[in-house]
Amino acid sequence: MNNKKQLVILVGTLLALGIGVTVYKVLFLGFALSPASRESVWTVEAEISFIADGGPVEVSLNQPDNLNDLVVVDIVDRNHGYSYLVKDVDGVRRGIWSRKDAHGPQKIYQRLNVYRLDDFMGREAESDEKAPKVIPLDGAARMLADSLLRKAKEKGMDDLSMARELLRLLNAPENNTKASSLLEMKDDFGGALGLARSLLHHAGVQSRVVRGVFLNESGAKNKIKSYLEVRNEGRWIMLDPLAAEVVDSDVFLLWQVNDESLLEVVGGHDSSISFSSVENSVKSNRVAIESELGKTPLVDFSIYSLPVHAQNAFKLLLLIPLGALVVVVMRNLVGIRTSGTFLPILIALTFLQTSLLVGLGLFVLIVSLGLVLRSYLNRLNLLLVPRISAVLVFVIIIYLGISVVSYKMGSDVGLLVTFFPMIIISWTIERMSVLWEEEGFREVFIQGGGSLLTSSLIYLVISNRWVGHLAYSFPELLLVVLAVILMVGSYTGYRLSELRRFEPLGRE
Repeated sequence: MNNKKQLVILVGTLLALGIGVTVYKVLFLGFALSPASRESVWTVEAEISFIADGGPVEVSLNQPDNLNDLVVVDIVDRNHGYSYLVKDVDGVRRGIWSRKDAHGPQKIYQRLNVYRLDDFMGREAESDEKAPKVIPLDGAARMLADSLLRKAKEKGMDDLSMARELLRLLNAPENNTKASSLLEMKDDFGGALGLARSLLHHAGVQSRVVRGVFLNESGAKNKIKSYLEVRNEGRWIMLDPLAAEVVDSDVFLLWQVNDESLLEVVGGHDSSISFSSVENSVKSNRVAIESELGKTPLVDFSIYSLPVHAQNAFKLLLLIPLGALVVVVMRNLVGIRTSGTFLPILIALTFLQTSLLVGLGLFVLIVSLGLVLRSYLNRLNLLLVPRISAVLVFVIIIYLGISVVSYKMGSDVGLLVTFFPMIIISWTIERMSVLWEEEGFREVFIQGGGSLLTSSLIYLVISNRWVGHLAYSFPELLLVVLAVILMVGSYTGYRLSELRRFEPLGRE
């Protein structure tokens, strides 16, 4: 069998597998081709780490509460060797893991599904809520509080405005001696938020401290965050204690209220907890994962069986082959010359963090400054490795300079420069400098412009919502991408950029 037949069979097999599995998942497992869904669902994972002392272990974790339109409906526990139960402890629902004997580092995972209801009309403060315990103010603290609250009420027309003004005063103790004196006593109230809650209680404003995680925060192992909630006109309004601004709690998963304990470990030490979340459509997650996980090997041995933080990582990795396909098409079919094969992909991934126009501007600025500094190194006649290392140092200095100058000018755009991979940028500057010496500025301009054009096209592809959804929900489509790359790789005809070049031959 010759190579051409082998290639045809391989491409046909890849296309059949990729398209066939996708069709099967849509028709029989309930996966959705469209990223639009009737309701949203998040898979949230809490990771508990601790070191067991070598005997019986009991781990107790506060369970999240329903807040706004978010409802916790499914809690999954898959920790081998631990028994698990959920029970109420002093009115607080807690998940408890126990084991008769455990040694060394331990990890416990709890995964839960959080759904968004369609009939969200705002969360009213419940009238029968248990009154939180508040440390009263007395003596000197009471006198300082009266003075500080009077100042806060001057600008606060209602309870919410007064609470925001009070937080601003506490955040600027250098401008108010009363706030400074009260903050010196904050440890007696359980911290700055506990102090603020006591002050608001003294003023007759109902408030409480809440802790939880935002489901829309990307990345793995996010920490739990604390906020202050104020009851205003019958509803709970969440405030950022540092910015003293109202926080949109639409996707905030409430995990702890007031003095509730978040995590308790008996029989171990050095405990910590982190959270990860990933958002999916209802069809692909609810039907395919919840109903078929454990029943169908196609789903059980898939990306959905990985820890949530790993799923977040693969959400990005699954887009890289699409970037490679764009590079292949641009180089082999269109005839665009780029500075390397993978540089456009890396630049496009950076654009996801910085936005397209800002990323293009920062890249051109960094490389231009780097080429100027690299031209100076030519006069020193350095060896290759020390020269590249010196360019790397220059790049870091450029990063720092752009960030500081931008911030001093009142813009945060320059801070995005840190998203550019400095090693790749350093090697790009070195390569373009050598190319400039050997081929001239025109070739540098052609390859640099081709790289930026290709990166822009890759960015437009991988930033598309449909593309991201299909890549994550149907990773088998990578087989189709591979088949297309193999087909393009076997093409030996004219490129688009060569048609004009050989046009006179066609006329003859």
